[in-house]
Parts: sequence; structure tokens; C-alpha cells
Amino acid sequence: MSGTTSGNGGADREAGPEAEVHRWLTGLARRPAVPTVADPVAPAPGELAERMDLLDIPGPDREEVSAGLPDPRRTPALWEALLHCHRQLYADAAPGTDARSAVPDWPDAPAALGSSGRYFYVHLYLLALPHALERQRRLGIPDEVVAATFADLGAKLTTYRRAHGTGGFDRQRWMVHHFRGVLHRLGRLQFERGVLDAEACGGDAADTGGPAHGCPVLKVHVPGDGPLDREGCDASFDAARAFFARRFPETPFRHAMCSSWLLDRQLGAYLPREANILAFQRRFTEFGARPVGDDDVLEFVFHVPPGTADLGRLPQATTLQRSLVRHLRSGGHWRTAHGWTFLR
Repeated sequence: MSGTTSGNGGADREAGPEAEVHRWLTGLARRPAVPTVADPVAPAPGELAERMDLLDIPGPDREEVSAGLPDPRRTPALWEALLHCHRQLYADAAPGTDARSAVPDWPDAPAALGSSGRYFYVHLYLLALPHALERQRRLGIPDEVVAATFADLGAKLTTYRRAHGTGGFDRQRWMVHHFRGVLHRLGRLQFERGVLDAEACGGDAADTGGPAHGCPVLKVHVPGDGPLDREGCDASFDAARAFFARRFPETPFRHAMCSSWLLDRQLGAYLPREANILAFQRRFTEFGARPVGDDDVLEFVFHVPPGTADLGRLPQATTLQRSLVRHLRSGGHWRTAHGWTFLR
């Protein structure tokens, strides 16, 4: 009997929180890392506060972020995991590699780590900030563009709290683009240097007169922090033309593209023709596949984690909110669409 009990206890430990944390840490360590830059050191309190300012970390998150920052003596396993992720983040700096190379597949930290896990990747980016800023300086990026670009991390902390009711961060893969110097915010919009991937888009934009597979494109992203007004978008596209021609002259960008539920033409049946979203759509020529994008709509408009939406409880204070819910309740689906436009 005692042998059976011992066996079950071992199985319980194998599946317990400590084992879950161990598997996560082991999984991170197995992912390839290239030490192309110096390992970071823990910042002093004053320096940490300055870094949090630049990343625009909201007030409600700051105390937990600061208190939970791993330490090589106090939490050596988490510290080593941060160093390993830092090497992965900047592995693109190796000779012959490209800043647009594959984004590390970093899984969310297990719930057993509590606040330390929810903020693990915030701690990573706080440690990674000095090298990211050095990259920006080498490229000659203006301070106001740097600040607007990196403030996106704070914005993601805000949306996490809205969605989950507690502090945390789960956009670790998204922020890689900012820290590798691939994405910049220019006014209302963000622009990411990339190439058109016809397979990922389910079709080639060249079929509609646009860029062919593999051609350089600026990928347009829309931060969710304000109206998508036409004047602001015009100013962003104008700024992008000048910015990328000056800072990255080795790659002539003739086209921009966008992949988003915002380009779903079904919105035209619900919104007035003068709506900002429809004006934004008209900038682009549609191409490629149109996969279901309901989760993106619910997450970015209503801040609801995937798979948790109760349509009857969603706010319907705006025409857009009412339209989105009405379509879903009728059995329809919103789609992620792809579009291209000439940049110059």
C-alpha cells in the first residue's frame, strides 16, 4: 500500500506547479540562442525608473514590476532564463542574419509563478532596453519616434489589465519587432519593414497589380489608442515615405500592406460611408485569403481574451461595437483581410 501511495505522490509532484515551472524554464533553455551582445546587468533603482518611463509602464503596474525583477542571487533560475531570452532577442545581430528573422517562440510563463511570471517578459524588455536604444542611435532615429515606438509596451500592459482584471503582459513576441529596430511608430500608425509573404496571405498581391511575393513592403499596424482619422493617417504615410527613404535607403519601399479585420469589407454594410474605418479601407486594394478573425475583433475592440466572450454582456456604446456584436449574433463571422497600397 505504501508503495502505491508513494507512486501517486510522485505523479502528483510531476504534474504540480514546481514541475510546470521547471518544464517552462527547461523549454526556454532548449531554444537556440546566439550571444552576439553583452549580457545585461540589473539596473539600479533610478535607472529602472527611467527605463519604465521610456516604456510608458502604467502606474498600477510599476510597483509589481519593480519588486519582482529577478536577481542573479535571489532568483538565479529566472535570471538565467532572462539572459537566455536576451540572447535570443538579439540573435538577429549575428553576421549574415536579418533583423526580420524568425521571432522567438516564447511561451507565456506558468501561472504558478504569479506576478513574476506575468511580468517576466516586461523584465526581459527592461533589461534589453539599453541595446535597443543603441540600435536606434546608430540608425539616427529621432527621440520622439523612439519614445512613441517603445511606449507600445505600456499600451499592451493597459490592455492586459482591461482583459484580465490584473497586471501582466502577453505580447512578448510582438515587441521583438520594436527592439530589433524593425518597427517604428510615425504619428497615428506603426510601420514594420518586411517582405510580402504570398503564402501567409493566401494569395499574391501581384495578381491585383501590387507587389510580388518577396518584395519589400512596409507592414501597417494600427495602435488602438485613438480615432483612425484620415488626416492622421495621411500624415503617417507622408512621414513614412520620408523616414524610410532617409533611414533605410538600401531598401526602396514602393508599397505598404495591411492585414487586419479593419479591412473586412463587410463593415461597409454596417457603418456610414464617411466612417474613418471605411476611409482607411479605401486606401488598400484587397488580395489573398480572408480567414476568420472573430477573436481579433473581440480582443482589440472589447479587450476580451480569446474563447471567453459572452456576446450578451459586451458593451455596445458605439456604432462600431453594436455593429460587430450584431453581425456575430446573427451567425456571421468577421474576417482578417489583406490589402496593399502604393507608398509613393
